[in-house]
Amino acid sequence: MRPISTIGFDADDTLWESEIYFADIEKKFSQLMRTYGVEGDIGDYLYTVEKENLARFGYGVKSFTISMVESAHHLTGGTLRSSDTMQIVQWGKELMNHPVKLLPGVNETLQSLKNAFSVLVITKGDPFHQHQKFADSGLEIHVTEVEVLQEKNSAAYEKILSKRKVNPEEFLMVGNSLRSDIFPVIEIGGHAIHIPHEITWQYENENAEAGPRSNYAVLESITALPNFLNDYISAEVT
Repeated sequence: MRPISTIGFDADDTLWESEIYFADIEKKFSQLMRTYGVEGDIGDYLYTVEKENLARFGYGVKSFTISMVESAHHLTGGTLRSSDTMQIVQWGKELMNHPVKLLPGVNETLQSLKNAFSVLVITKGDPFHQHQKFADSGLEIHVTEVEVLQEKNSAAYEKILSKRKVNPEEFLMVGNSLRSDIFPVIEIGGHAIHIPHEITWQYENENAEAGPRSNYAVLESITALPNFLNDYISAEVT
């Protein structure tokens, strides 16, 4: 068994808050739609449009904002006022500009790991926005490199590791999404640690029951990672 040499960290909702801001805007969007007399599950309709747009626009704030405008047009039967269209655009700008709020213990945890491992940030979404958030996070002093992917699947992880000449057995991925951070890494023979977040975009939980129920660990907080790694690696060696 090869020792772990490289640790990858998801960014949104693993290193810093993200989904709470989307959830807040989605609530405001639903309230706006109610003023037009729209009934039913507005959030569910918006989510359906978001999923349809992923192939065209990818992940991130810009795609979400376009999906809100499109959903609003259909939900209101084309009667959406220009002022409300601009309000939706403004919400998108707010999402792009909100301060980066690190989750508790992130800075200290990465600080404790950087001398023993190559530390990567592996995320997906809009490259401009993700690199902007990383720059604002102040975590660059702990991180070897940042990868912003179009999709986080087994092929993408294999490409990242191959580029660095890292065997999957030497790689550990840490993240809040089973779909994006855990299952693809387990599939290629790597290690994974799931740290659930209190709010996770429902897309990341879809079909989670179909994935493996073992071969990865679950921690309540990133602060537990250093001690867990010490025990985990010791067990692997013995």
